[in-house]
Amino acid sequence: MRIERIELFHIKIPLNFTFKTSQATLKHRETIIIKGTDELGNTGYGEVVAFNEPFYTNETLIDSKDILINCYIPKLINKEIEHPFHIHKWMDLSYPMALAGLENTLVDLYARRNKKSIMDVVFNEETKDHIYGGIVLGDLHIPSLIEQIHLYKKEGYTRFKIKIKPEDGFIKLKAIREQYPNIQLLVDANKSYKIEQIKLLKKLDSLNLLCIEEPLDSGDFLEYEKLQKEMKTPICLDESIQTMDDLKRAIKLNAFKVVNLKVGRVGGIYYAKEMIQLCRENHIKYWIGSMVESGISKILHVHLGSLKDTCMPGDLSSSKRYFKKDVIKPEIITKNGMIKIPKGHGLGVEIDEDILKNYTIDYIKISGEQYEFN
Repeated sequence: MRIERIELFHIKIPLNFTFKTSQATLKHRETIIIKGTDELGNTGYGEVVAFNEPFYTNETLIDSKDILINCYIPKLINKEIEHPFHIHKWMDLSYPMALAGLENTLVDLYARRNKKSIMDVVFNEETKDHIYGGIVLGDLHIPSLIEQIHLYKKEGYTRFKIKIKPEDGFIKLKAIREQYPNIQLLVDANKSYKIEQIKLLKKLDSLNLLCIEEPLDSGDFLEYEKLQKEMKTPICLDESIQTMDDLKRAIKLNAFKVVNLKVGRVGGIYYAKEMIQLCRENHIKYWIGSMVESGISKILHVHLGSLKDTCMPGDLSSSKRYFKKDVIKPEIITKNGMIKIPKGHGLGVEIDEDILKNYTIDYIKISGEQYEFN
């Protein structure tokens, strides 16, 4: 296929609630939606999920936008592509969020062009028809956490991830466990602990957690190796694993037992697939995360969550939880805590272009030598 046109929609979506972690507070979510069009008029969509500030990884949304406009997209326009994964042969991994958004666009386009689902294009294996959703709760006060868990349990959710920090993490989790002894519970420390606080971390072993995600501020695999030897609770790595080399080194050091995979963080589905294979070969558990993203990226992660050996429900919940109106139709919905996997071509959903335009704060169209800004 030949890519004739790429459009970038820089969007800003109000969140239904303030999302707070130990590293950042979000009231709006800005991302870049990419629309690709081939020589036959087929279209596909992807999403760049970098944040405005470098609190998650070093790549910011402005970085992503700049590299797309000035490097990645000019290499792609009017180029014949046999398969979307082939772009990784001639695009480097310096800006993984931008690269992932572009690759995801091409995968959706390629799948729609060939009248296949996205998983048929990238994974030739049996998948689930439905997956369990999972709730992520920010750094809230105990009464709010208890109330939120109660409300989402009534909707059928069974897995809850809590954002914590050293000052009050154990106290909050102990209160939750006393109220809800049987829920699937994990925590995300967002690199807020130091290795010197190992005794504080070991207290979490008493709470029967699925895992503790990114506890250490250093991201040092040697420190993680030391911590995992001391802790019964499995350590889960997220932003510390950005490349295959990171994953190989962490495995070699026995620095963790679980990995949270996000397509944007690792540079695309191509690299996520390689990491899944490496995890399978080394008996490392994996599950599928999310980035506080629009339905375009989230539905992709829903598809990946349908792989049969994911170890737990992912950070995947209904569109209405985060946004008054999502940019996809149908929106992601949960029924009895479960999400049905779309069966259509590509991502299996359509884009609500009116809603997309309403959220757009900057627009760029690139075709051949022409750049159109709005």
